Amino acid sequence: MYSERKMSILLTGVRLKKRGFLAAMIPYFPFFTWYYVFSYYLLKFIADGSTESFLIFNAIFNFIISLALILGSYLFHRVKKTSIIYAWSIFSSIGTILITIAPIHVFGLVIFLLLGAVFGISLLAFFTYFWELTVPEERGRVAGLIGFIFLPIFPLVVILANSLDFFSTAILCIILNLVILSIKPLNPEKISALTTKKGVKEFNPEKREILFYLIPWLIYSLVNNTFSQTISFHISQYFSSSSLILVFIILQDIGGCLGAITGGIIADFFGRRLSLAFGLTLYGISSAISGLSKSFEMFYLAFFGTGLTWGIFLILYSFEIWGDLANLETCAQRYLIGLATYYSTAGIGILISPKIIQIPLVLASITSCLLIFLSNIPLILAPELLPENFREKIRVEVYLRLVRGRK
Repeated sequence: MYSERKMSILLTGVRLKKRGFLAAMIPYFPFFTWYYVFSYYLLKFIADGSTESFLIFNAIFNFIISLALILGSYLFHRVKKTSIIYAWSIFSSIGTILITIAPIHVFGLVIFLLLGAVFGISLLAFFTYFWELTVPEERGRVAGLIGFIFLPIFPLVVILANSLDFFSTAILCIILNLVILSIKPLNPEKISALTTKKGVKEFNPEKREILFYLIPWLIYSLVNNTFSQTISFHISQYFSSSSLILVFIILQDIGGCLGAITGGIIADFFGRRLSLAFGLTLYGISSAISGLSKSFEMFYLAFFGTGLTWGIFLILYSFEIWGDLANLETCAQRYLIGLATYYSTAGIGILISPKIIQIPLVLASITSCLLIFLSNIPLILAPELLPENFREKIRVEVYLRLVRGRK
């Protein structure tokens, strides 16, 4: 019979120590904010007000990240992953300085695109390092807690960056990137060596099993970078009040925080497929509501549901799924699949965005809903990635608690 200590680990705690958690959480926030916030401001400065140049360079930027991910997957056998992460902190800071003082915009653009390449390699190094820190049974909860902590901070960085001039924003970018170096006293290499899995049976999936999980992610990424942008554009045009749009954004962020933590818990205790199916279904329903409803209350519900789904997918498809499909030799290649899919579709979405936003709102929402629901089909055929022995322990614990409750 399992001891009380083991049962508490199953239901509440994780084996990853606080130092390991900090070593995983601290670097991810600068990576996340740099891509979604600071790369935007850097490119906006380089494009010098030209919308067409901004879109073209932004698409190229995402394609370069995808190519760099492929290159990075071949470097990790020769270079320490933490060294690559540290290098990103330094290079991104130096690159930001060079862009701000660049005598001509062409020079700044070259530096910006090089930063995109270094970003792709470093991001892959981070996720590979995260895989080394965690085991499948707790990967969802660790990732969910990371998302739950930093997602509320992210809008504050956006607001702060919007309120500053370009040079002040660049300084803020440098400060956040240098925060990565703060994990060095934690001795992250030693932490990963202590938590590396030993004696665990490695999962070697077939190509078709990987494909079953890739198809939903590919469809979601395409929809999220095309039709979802169309829906957001039409809604922003429909509601002229900036205060209402701010409420929508806040609801999405709250939903994202809850989605991250609940998605991680569900994925760890009840399986990856259940969490994914719930997220896809909710996203499809939210897309339909966004296009077919005209009431404020339903829009509130739709934005909250979209945020909830985004939080779930951030955890599952950034941290979990590809790690579950990997072993020590294939870890970088598995994470490469998920990351390259996202950034490639982001580049495609940016290139066709002038055409996509012209699609009527109802058509965009119905198409999104249909594609998302169809993406559930491969999940029916996909194998469950959460280890069966751990799921059996969960069932035993639930049964024991029910028996105790009846006494």
